[in-house]
Amino acid sequence: MKKLFLLLAVGSLLMAGCHNGSKPSSDTEQTDSATVAMQEKFQKDREDWNNWENLTDERKAELLDEQKLVYEKQKAIKEAREARKAKFEAAMENWDNLSLDERKAAFDLMNPRAAKKEDAAAPEKTPDTK
Repeated sequence: MKKLFLLLAVGSLLMAGCHNGSKPSSDTEQTDSATVAMQEKFQKDREDWNNWENLTDERKAELLDEQKLVYEKQKAIKEAREARKAKFEAAMENWDNLSLDERKAAFDLMNPRAAKKEDAAAPEKTPDTK
């Protein structure tokens, strides 16, 4: 019983020592407030979309413009993905003539992580208002 008590005491001291009591950084708080604001806007937009008949023409136009921007952004991402796929397929057709580094680069084109970095680095065709 003494060993168990001693073990619990040491464990609780370690836990208390590891927790420095720091508050979340202001960056985290700003990110959280931005996320909440985005969620609220999304919820409002969804409610307005479902209540289409009772909206003003200006609000309808705003919702449609936002949907068009989302569509154009998704289309640009799809086109970038298709371009990477075409480059990969061209490299596969010429496989025997490629160096080892070129072969690796071809497979890197199809790596999802590398693709996300490339999509994020590519200039967007439309401004993102969200």
